[in-house]
Amino acid sequence: MNHHISKHPSLQDYDLSSYPGLRGKNFYEMDTALKRVVFRYSEHFPKEHAKAMEEHLSVYGGLVGGILDELTERSHKEGKYGEVVKFDRTGKRIDLVLYSPEQMEARRISYQHGVVNLDFHKNWQFSFPYIHRYALAYLMNLNGEGGVACPLAMTDGMILALKKIGTEDQKRKYLPIVADPKSDSYFMAGQYVTERVGGSNVSANRTIAKKLPNGKWSLTGEKWFCSNPGDLWVTTAKIENTNIVGLFLVPRTKENGELNGHHIVRKKDIIGSRGKITVEIIYDDVEAEELGRPTHGLANLIKYVIKVSRMHVGLGSCGNARRSVMEAIEYGKWRTAYGKKVKNFSAYARNLAEMQILQTINVFVNFRSIDLVEKEDPSSEILVPLLKYKSSSQASMITQKAMLCLGGNGIIGDFSPLPRLHNDSIINETWEGTHLIISEHVLHSLQKKRNYESFLNLLENLTKKSNEQPDLKIPYEQFTEKFTEWKSIFVSKSKEWREINRIYIAELTYQLIALAEIIEQCVYDLSHSQESIYILFAKGYAELIKFGLDGARDDNSIFANQEILETVYHY
Repeated sequence: MNHHISKHPSLQDYDLSSYPGLRGKNFYEMDTALKRVVFRYSEHFPKEHAKAMEEHLSVYGGLVGGILDELTERSHKEGKYGEVVKFDRTGKRIDLVLYSPEQMEARRISYQHGVVNLDFHKNWQFSFPYIHRYALAYLMNLNGEGGVACPLAMTDGMILALKKIGTEDQKRKYLPIVADPKSDSYFMAGQYVTERVGGSNVSANRTIAKKLPNGKWSLTGEKWFCSNPGDLWVTTAKIENTNIVGLFLVPRTKENGELNGHHIVRKKDIIGSRGKITVEIIYDDVEAEELGRPTHGLANLIKYVIKVSRMHVGLGSCGNARRSVMEAIEYGKWRTAYGKKVKNFSAYARNLAEMQILQTINVFVNFRSIDLVEKEDPSSEILVPLLKYKSSSQASMITQKAMLCLGGNGIIGDFSPLPRLHNDSIINETWEGTHLIISEHVLHSLQKKRNYESFLNLLENLTKKSNEQPDLKIPYEQFTEKFTEWKSIFVSKSKEWREINRIYIAELTYQLIALAEIIEQCVYDLSHSQESIYILFAKGYAELIKFGLDGARDDNSIFANQEILETVYHY
């Protein structure tokens, strides 16, 4: 060899030699869509509250893009994933889950920042509304599930259930564990429902609950998917000699300090969401407390546990997709091919712009849904399962497209978080109902008169001034066409037709709310005498619906203008 290996021509610096990725950036300050919804949904807040909320979000955005991004990467390595410890050194069974120091530090930072319990922090002088609570959850998911986001979702559901249906004694005993700022149980709450006979069909549960003389219950059975095994969990079981499914609260240890009667069988080998572990558990005379009225177990499970989890899956998927778009855009600024930056190739720029449009609108619709849930609007009963479906399926598509934007580097696990984000998105498609299950819930909710009429009113309110705006002619025409088709389904189509086409109905329903939402964002700006970038998003989304993601684009399309494409993807 004529060259020392360190001076070999093929090893010299190249366009990516100093590529930093996104590490060290403030993910809140970078996210124009998130800042938009935070502003829109806090316009009525007192100025001091709105300012404090934005500062709190900005600090967390810096943590997410900095130390939490680093800790997430370091904790997702072989040898760093959580493990089950069955026995202590003396041979006593402890069934304890141990996480790496990096994982626990990531949990501690987020927990102590108040992402799930800010209303329990004495130094926080304001309320903790949904726009604040779920903006934090969304930001967390910009690092993927990360071993923290799923536990956050379950802890959020646990806190809500305790507040709403817990007894005063349960609140006194358990809220300090899952919500007190001084607690060292960082998001260690779980929900164990699925059994080997199935997950969505909870009524098929085979775990049995037997009432004890002291008023507590003894549970015997098994749970097949137990994510984040920790200090406290909610679970389901059939009340002895009935078909009634009750909802129960189970602490890991009894009041006397003994391990409660459960056995961790094994850790699941899951393709994604690996930062927190999922196990199988056998209940062998587990001591439990009823959570809410036993006869209302299934209803309470759906209302206070499953619904919250589905909201988190929708937002989590949205966060995964947002980070993927950010990664693809950043890479395009650096990578050179055939003498120019790859972002300057029209096909590449079109790809970035389309991902940005789809992702931004999904952010807007998710936070619209969150607002409607907080207001207890019946249309949220449609939107929560709808967005669990659409956000997760779209995130899997966007994360894959982003990986392809990076070429071979896109499939390298230590080059970017994209492979991990993609696997996490696939998990989100499965958790809390696969597409065929969740689309049935969407259809069922749509066919309830109260929900249907509320959803119609929502669409009307979001689009009521759009026909006055010439720039919105194409998006509004697309909305009107889809709206006419959608309404006819519930008038002229048979029950059998709707059943076999429920995925299509869910897609069509999402297209309607997405078009209505982006139209409303345009009208808001125009009514305040502002130019609106969202006109480009509305036109682009209407075109995506009309011709499909892989369809041809017209010469007068926004996608045919390189300057417009750059404006959109740099949004």
